[in-house]
Amino acid sequence: MKFSLCSCLLFFACISFHSVAQTSIKWGTDYWQDYTNYDGSGFYNELIHKIFPEPEYIVEVHYYPWKRSVKNVLQGNIDMTGAMHKSERLYHSERPVLIDTVVMVSRVEDALTLDSLDNKLGAYRTGYEDMVFYPYLKEATMGLEVEDSYKGLTLLAMKKIDFYVGAESLVRLALNERDDRSEYEISKLGSFKLYWSFAFNKHGLALKTAFDERLDTLREQGVLAALYRKYGLSMPF
Repeated sequence: MKFSLCSCLLFFACISFHSVAQTSIKWGTDYWQDYTNYDGSGFYNELIHKIFPEPEYIVEVHYYPWKRSVKNVLQGNIDMTGAMHKSERLYHSERPVLIDTVVMVSRVEDALTLDSLDNKLGAYRTGYEDMVFYPYLKEATMGLEVEDSYKGLTLLAMKKIDFYVGAESLVRLALNERDDRSEYEISKLGSFKLYWSFAFNKHGLALKTAFDERLDTLREQGVLAALYRKYGLSMPF
């Protein structure tokens, strides 16, 4: 009887331990080179696994096109995504994880400015029209969705488009891999803050709270600054 009672207590203790020690997280994200590489490397991958380390957290990464990632977190199909503008329909990290610059890339020979874009065709990464394109350009400007900055610059080189608009950090990654990078000029249009975002439910709020607390701890320990330096990024706080 004593053995049976002890076994039951041990069984329930194990259940209680695992329920407390392991929290499942569904993270939906697009692919961004050096941020969310498929092999698990990249700035966002490292950041998330430092904030939500195993075995306390089990993070499941699901790769979607950006618009689908946003749709899924809004519907509560996933727990978090990032990084994005603040929205009243989601919970967001207290601090931004990135402050990036919106830039326009054009061919040096064209010398385009914001005042000379009439009847010009621009391009932007798919899903980013409300983040980096239309907020900074005239409503009449035509926009074309492309897969990523690499594709945008390729179309620009082929003169299929007149300019490309995107986040500077991603644009420079793509430019640095081109042999003809000296043939393009970069114009800064503005800047934006990007936050880690969570589903607007109880689980999302708990994750947002844990994210904020852990981010501050990593900042105080100097771990966060080292991670930003590793990827050549500026820590926004």
